[in-house]
Parts: sequence; structure tokens; C-alpha cells
Amino acid sequence: MKTNHFIFLFVITFLVLGLLSFAGCDMGDMIHVKTPNTIQQQTGLASTITLNEAESEYQLWYQHMQTAGSQWKSNIEHANEIRNMINQLSLSALDQVGPTVAGVPMLGPLLPAASGLLGLFLGASKLRKEKEDSFNKGLDEGRKTTALPGATGITAATA
Repeated sequence: MKTNHFIFLFVITFLVLGLLSFAGCDMGDMIHVKTPNTIQQQTGLASTITLNEAESEYQLWYQHMQTAGSQWKSNIEHANEIRNMINQLSLSALDQVGPTVAGVPMLGPLLPAASGLLGLFLGASKLRKEKEDSFNKGLDEGRKTTALPGATGITAATA
């Protein structure tokens, strides 16, 4: 046999052994997947994980989101039922009071308007507080992101 034949057999043997070793390995453990930042923060996962781990973690995360979402939807539906019941009671009360008030001039049309204005004033403080909290949180985030490295407490937003 010539030397070329030995080299060819040697290369073929190592090629077959290499392919056989890959056949015994799970490629899902060797391939890595990037984890989105929001998922990292929610679950505490690393920035990159193996494909096999990513598939199982995704299933757990998805099931958790479905459970939380269905619970939230149930709570919203329950709150809507209460709101509808209160609306129905208030409309029923207005229907009962309406004929009685009709005898007093200008009081009939003013009663629904007064109840509407009362609803606006009751909800306005909550809405204002939510907007202020959102605005203040945005200011804080802006200060964090625009802070100059090595500065002595002065940020770019306030400078």
C-alpha cells in the first residue's frame, strides 16, 4: 500500500469517529440562546442559556404568564360586574327620584349633571396622583440615565 492510501484511511477513520462522537452529543446543550432583558429581570436567568434550558424555561414562563393573565382577567371581570351593578342601582335610583323632582323647576335636569360632576371630582384626585407618580418616576429614570460618570452629584439633566 502506498502512503497516500494510509493517509486517506487515516482521514476517513478520524472523520467517521468525529461524526460518531457528534451523534452521541446533544447539540441543544452546545448551542446558546440570548435571553431578553425583561425576561432576565423577571426570572433571574443568565443573559445566554443553552437551547435545551431555554425551551424548558420558556414553557415555565409562558405558563406563568397565562396563569397570571387569566387571574387578572377574572379580577377585571369581577370588578366590571360590581361597576355594572352600581351603575344599575344609580340609574334605578335616578328613575325613582326623577318623577318626584320633576315638580321642582330646573332640579330635574340638574340632578344628573350634578351626579356627573361629582364623579369627575371624585376621580380627578386619583388621576392626578397617578400622573404625578408617573412624571416623577420618569424624572428619576432620566436622572439615572443621564448621570455623568465621575460627576459630583450634578447630572446632565439639571446642569
